[in-house]
Amino acid sequence: MSVKIRFLGGAQEIGRNAIEIDHDNSSLLLDYGASFNSTVDFAMPVQIKKLKGIICSHAHLDHTAGFPLIYSSSLAPPLFINSTTLDLTNLLIQDFIKISKNKLQFDSTVLPLINEKARIIEDHSEFHIDDFFVKVVSAGHIPGSWVTFIEVGGKKILYTGDINVYDSFLLKGAEKINEDVDLMICESTYACLNHIPRARLIEELVNRSLEVLDNGGNVLIPSFSVGRSQEIACMFTKNNVDYPIYMDGMARTASEIILNHPESVRDYSLLKESLSKVKIINGKKDRKEALEEPSVIISPAGMLKGGAATYYISRIIKEPKNAVFFVGYLAKDTPGREMLEKRIFQSEKGQEPVKSDLDWFGISSHADMKGLIDYIRAINPEKLVLIHGEPFRMLEMSKIVEQELGLDCILPNNGEEIQV
Repeated sequence: MSVKIRFLGGAQEIGRNAIEIDHDNSSLLLDYGASFNSTVDFAMPVQIKKLKGIICSHAHLDHTAGFPLIYSSSLAPPLFINSTTLDLTNLLIQDFIKISKNKLQFDSTVLPLINEKARIIEDHSEFHIDDFFVKVVSAGHIPGSWVTFIEVGGKKILYTGDINVYDSFLLKGAEKINEDVDLMICESTYACLNHIPRARLIEELVNRSLEVLDNGGNVLIPSFSVGRSQEIACMFTKNNVDYPIYMDGMARTASEIILNHPESVRDYSLLKESLSKVKIINGKKDRKEALEEPSVIISPAGMLKGGAATYYISRIIKEPKNAVFFVGYLAKDTPGREMLEKRIFQSEKGQEPVKSDLDWFGISSHADMKGLIDYIRAINPEKLVLIHGEPFRMLEMSKIVEQELGLDCILPNNGEEIQV
C-alpha cells in the first residue's frame, strides 16, 4: 500500500499546521492547529476513526488549538507528547478558550480529555504507533519542541515542525536525525530572509535599552509567553543589566512551567538565576510601580493582540524617553506590525501616535534562510515539501533549493494529497 500525505493546514500559509500520514487505511496526525486573524480558522477536518495517534511538535496554538475538536470525541486516539509540551499546551489552550469568550464549540471541560489521552514521550525516544515507527529529537524552537521522523510502508518522512538551528540562551539549535529520508516536510517562516547575527542583535538591544534606562525611561518588550520571554530575561542577566526587570501576563505561568522541566532547557542555572531576579507583576499596583522607575517590562502579547502588554502601551508611547522594542515575528494585520510600520497604536480611544523610541529586533526562534538551507542539505532528502510560510517567499525558496541542492521541491495547497 502507498503512503499518502494530506495537508489539512499550514500549506501556503503561516499557521494551523496539520498533516495526516495515511498508510493501509490507518493514519497518523502531525499537529492540529488554528490560525488567528479576524476569525479563528481551524485546520481542515480529519477522519478520527482512522487515526492511530497524534504527535504534537510543540505547544504553540497554531499547532495545538484544534486538539479540543478531536478530543471531544470518544474515538480520539492517543496524543504523543512530552511533559513540557503537555503542560504548556494546557496553559495555552486554557487561555485560548478564556479569551475567545464563548465563540468556540468547546470549553475547558475538554482539557481533562486531552490529558487522559496523553502518552508522555521523552526526547530522543524511538517508539511505535501501530505500524508507524517514530523518532523524536529537539527542534530548538521552544522548550519541548520536536523534529519528528516517521517510517511506515517502507517510506521515511521527516517533519521539522517549527525549527531553530541556532543556539540561544535557552535552547541548543535543532538536532538532526541520522536517517535516509524520502520526504522532508519543512517549515519556511523566514524563507528568503536571513537574520542579523544573534550576538549583534542582542548587543544592540541591550545597549539601546540601557540608553533608555539611563535616561530615566521604561522599556516595554512585547514578547511571546513561551520561550521568548524567558530568553529575554536570560539575555539581560547574561549582560549584567542592573535595572529592575519585570514580567507580566501569561509569561509568568509559562516561566514556572519551564522551570519545572529542567530537561527542556540548555542552561538551567542561567534560567533559574534570571527568573529569580525578575519582579513578577501581580496586579495594577505592581504595574503602576513598574512604570514609576526606570525598568524593563517583559509582557505578552508579542504582536500586541491583547495580553498585559496593552496596559502599558498607551502609557509608554506618550513619552519620548521611553521605548517599545519588539523581539519576535510580527504577522501582517496585527497591532504590533501596524505600530512598527505607521508609528500609531489603535486603542479603545482611537489612534494614538507613538512618541517613544520604537524598533524591532529579530531575535527569532525560527531558522532563517541560511539555517533552513543548511539543515535541508544535512538531511539530504529525496524530496522536499515547504509549508508554514508566505507563498511568494516559499516559491522563491523552492527555486533556490532546486538550483542549489538539486531537490524536487513541492508547495502543496491545503486539502492537497501527495504520494511518497
